[in-house]
Amino acid sequence: MATSNRVLLAYALFALSLGFSWFILAPLVPFLITRYHESLSHVLLLISLYGYAMILLSIPAGYWVARRGPQPVLMTAYGLTVVGLFLRVVAPSFQVFLVGQMVAALAYPLLIAPIGSVLRLTGVTRSQWGTGLVIGALFFGMALGALSGSRVPPATGLLLSFAVAVLFGGWLVRAVRPFRAEHRTLGKVRLVVSPWWVIGFVVASVSVMFGSVSTVALIHLHVAGAEALGGNLTALTFLGSATGAMVFGWVAERGERPLRLQRVLGVLTVAFLTLSGLLLVGRLSPTAFGLEGVFFGFGIFSNGWYVLSLESAALAAGSETGAGLATAGYSMASNLGVAILPVVLGPLVVTAPTTWLTILIIMALMAVVVPFIANPPSSLSRRTAFR
Repeated sequence: MATSNRVLLAYALFALSLGFSWFILAPLVPFLITRYHESLSHVLLLISLYGYAMILLSIPAGYWVARRGPQPVLMTAYGLTVVGLFLRVVAPSFQVFLVGQMVAALAYPLLIAPIGSVLRLTGVTRSQWGTGLVIGALFFGMALGALSGSRVPPATGLLLSFAVAVLFGGWLVRAVRPFRAEHRTLGKVRLVVSPWWVIGFVVASVSVMFGSVSTVALIHLHVAGAEALGGNLTALTFLGSATGAMVFGWVAERGERPLRLQRVLGVLTVAFLTLSGLLLVGRLSPTAFGLEGVFFGFGIFSNGWYVLSLESAALAAGSETGAGLATAGYSMASNLGVAILPVVLGPLVVTAPTTWLTILIIMALMAVVVPFIANPPSSLSRRTAFR
């Protein structure tokens, strides 16, 4: 196996393990409340920490890769993951568990934010497919964690997440050893703010908001089995997101007009977002089959669009080393939306459903305009100190 392919596969598998260890906590919330005698808000903070870490460290991670190459950043991500997940396994108190989760969460921006440079500086030439594979693997891990957390004993689940991360992360560390950074600067590395960030902001925040309000909205509509159905919708959205990222990353690699595909995916995302919203506010009859199909479709098209716009943000940087900083900024914008909008707009799904749906549609329309007005992305220059 070529070195670049080995790195890509190991990178994707470690991203899968990160998503798995992150969202295996979602079904364990009642167990953690009982075990540590903590409030719901404190336990939910454990899950939110990953988003906060991305907001704080995505830009530094991008600069780090631009200056030193991918190896030290990815090795640090592995070390933080191992330490953090080990503390979760052995934690005798909630405070220790929280510290472990904080440490593990710091690996998230280091691993994912600078993906634009990590792929290019390790020789991955099919960057759209590579981006789709890594992001898709992350979401597949999230879905796997959400589904398996309620099906295995909690202690087993936490230990399994640690073991999988050690295995896949160890492989990634070995795979990136040939890409040692040279101890020299690259001159000025600038952050390119592009309109593609709008797509990341909207898609990420709406996806998380749907997951966080679906159960509450279905209970408000007196849908039978609302709790179980809400959990299934979250898992299906993640599975759809994983499928869309991988499939459309692969399709885009073989097409000659990536903007045309983005436009199609943008329009389909708006359509499925609108259908999802209409079902959650009761404007359409919320049947289980209809909800599951629409949420799965939203995940497929929205995350396919997300991945391609992430790649467009990388191309807007103009160089391989700047690409990681551009994708880091995109990730920061996405997680700002995740941190703010579900909290601010989420309650409106019950208190003011028409207003909630109207705001969501306006946001989606603002995002779908971007691929229609943006310039076609061009190939990056190969200016780098790491070859």
